[in-house]
Amino acid sequence: MPRFKQIPQIQALMDKKECIRNIGIIAHIDHGKTTLADCLLAGAGLLSPRMAGTARVLDYLEEEQKRKITIKTANIALLYNNQAESYLINLVDTPGHVDFTGKTTRALRVIDGAVVVVDAVEGIMAQTEILTRQALEERVCPVLFINKIDRLITELQLDEEAIQKKLKHIITSFNDLIEIYAEPTYKDPWKINANAGNVAFGAALYGWGFTIEMAKQRALKFSDIIAACKSGASIKLAEALPVYEAVFEMVTRRVSNPRKAQGYRIQKIWGGNLNSPIGKNLRECHDEPPIVMAVTNVYSDGKNGTLATGRVFSGKIRKGSRLHLVGTMGETEVQTVYVDMGALREEVGEALAGNLVTLSLSGKVEAGETLWDSTCQDGMVPFECINYISEPVVTLVVEPKNPQDIETFQGGLERLVSEDPNLKFLVDKETGEYLLSGMGELHFEVAINELRKVLGIDVVVSPPRVVYWEYAQKSGVVALALSADKQSNVRVQVEPNLKQDIDSEEKEQILANDDYNNSLIDVEGKAQQLSKEMLDAIKAGFRFACAAGPLCGEPIHQLRVGLIDCEIAPNTTVSEIEHTVSKAVFGSFLTANPSLQEPIYKIILSVAADLAGDISRILNSRRGKVTQFEQKGPQTQITGYIPVAETFGLSKELRSTTSGKAVWQSIFDHWEKLPPKLAQEIINEIRKRKGLPKDVAKPERFMEV
Repeated sequence: MPRFKQIPQIQALMDKKECIRNIGIIAHIDHGKTTLADCLLAGAGLLSPRMAGTARVLDYLEEEQKRKITIKTANIALLYNNQAESYLINLVDTPGHVDFTGKTTRALRVIDGAVVVVDAVEGIMAQTEILTRQALEERVCPVLFINKIDRLITELQLDEEAIQKKLKHIITSFNDLIEIYAEPTYKDPWKINANAGNVAFGAALYGWGFTIEMAKQRALKFSDIIAACKSGASIKLAEALPVYEAVFEMVTRRVSNPRKAQGYRIQKIWGGNLNSPIGKNLRECHDEPPIVMAVTNVYSDGKNGTLATGRVFSGKIRKGSRLHLVGTMGETEVQTVYVDMGALREEVGEALAGNLVTLSLSGKVEAGETLWDSTCQDGMVPFECINYISEPVVTLVVEPKNPQDIETFQGGLERLVSEDPNLKFLVDKETGEYLLSGMGELHFEVAINELRKVLGIDVVVSPPRVVYWEYAQKSGVVALALSADKQSNVRVQVEPNLKQDIDSEEKEQILANDDYNNSLIDVEGKAQQLSKEMLDAIKAGFRFACAAGPLCGEPIHQLRVGLIDCEIAPNTTVSEIEHTVSKAVFGSFLTANPSLQEPIYKIILSVAADLAGDISRILNSRRGKVTQFEQKGPQTQITGYIPVAETFGLSKELRSTTSGKAVWQSIFDHWEKLPPKLAQEIINEIRKRKGLPKDVAKPERFMEV
């Protein structure tokens, strides 16, 4: 017996693609995403209207309830019945905090429409712009909900003309984003227009909202809504103009159904042959084989093994379906098929193309995996890699308090990373330390709490450290390195890897790439003469060198390593070649005027005007730069940049200076060259911490001169 009475109707609609809408809610933090989600649940009969706005149903994790922010994406299937048709709305509620933006980015892969929520007072914020850009890059159609309009009326006391002007400005600013980031084909069709029905207005906290068409149908003018707000008649307003109706009508009319959406989205998110049988299946969202599913989230569950959430783009998945993993070349079997209902799941018989589902699977599966079945005769190409807008720029040393727990601890770290691709875990080859890299302090707090909770062991955590990048400022010399027995040699030359686009001729010369935008290039065609074993050894040596550079063991970034020549004696081992290549890379790199780059946050703060000067002084004292002051109602919005290394303790200082009245958000923006003196200080500090010799080695240590 299903726990939700709508499940039989939902199952019936899973086969009607024209009646399915896959949508997500995205927004800047605290603009009202989860409150709006509550209202939509109430509209679908899953929540009492009196609880909407306060229940935070989709924030069901203990950490989310405690912190009152969304940390993970939550899926729920909603049944919406209007007078003409019934619809299955697959809704994804996403985080607004920048530390968890990666989860939002993954959610965009499986939805076709994004409800962008904007605070009427604050307007388009930095995170709004970032997430809207990401949605457009995934060919996800945006619709706009301007929330908290009651604040314009009751707090700012604006008259009707001023409110209209404010709303028009938000719409214009949003259309500017579409003009900048959307592809030419979609700029005009996806732009927002109140009369076109792709923008709604309202106050989700009080349950009311409307589109222009809704207001006309009910013979309500904007002056009537202002009067109702001023008189405290929010309940009557919610009865006349329920916000869920405004949003549901907007998405059912303006967001494409899965079949239509896949017709234009597959070309963008899948790199295979669109004219092949599988390409046609994907474009037309067919239920016929082969099965193709994109996995966005993975959870380990004690009773059910691995739970993988994602979208079925082709085929029909049932219990017992055997699927291949494109990324790891493994196999898995479907044990159960579920429809997500927030914190709960309902088992269903099958999942057809165009639906969002969760599968209970045998074996390990990682987020971002592509699943397919053996009926695909022409081979399967995975979905395009997801481009995350932020990078792990802060690192912690973590270890179990009790050394006997090391095996359990390692398994827990591997599980964390498989569930959250924005966490990186490695063992420092110099110190043996377990390093966990993430987005920021909150990201770490949540991850470490989860680790302790799941493993049931005590974990020791170091203070946070910043990730630095070693990089070359010019071309290095051609470096010759000899193997230990002097019988083999390798010549390489490094230079900054500044090219954004690589033409097809050079692309054929690329032997290897890594995660730090480093490339190994076969300059003279020597690699063609090597055995596969020795070529793999050269690639391994290149990656080993770039993973921890000679300045202080930090990753090398944006380096082009040209393989000039190699002479390999018959008795030279693979490990000797790896070591020889690494030496040659280090030797040339140390002649390329190497230095360090540090990560830089973009920071946006909102504070009372009389405190703006204090905020500016704090940023300046931490090597920050203020780039813009903007008045937004009674608040001043300050935009600037600050090195990540200078943000530790910043929260405490800001709260102390402003008596807790400042609101801010920092977003990773770019990498920047460190001043030479500071770079040397940091190199010395890192070398000391890692137990490396005091001085950086000379190039001659690694190459023949």
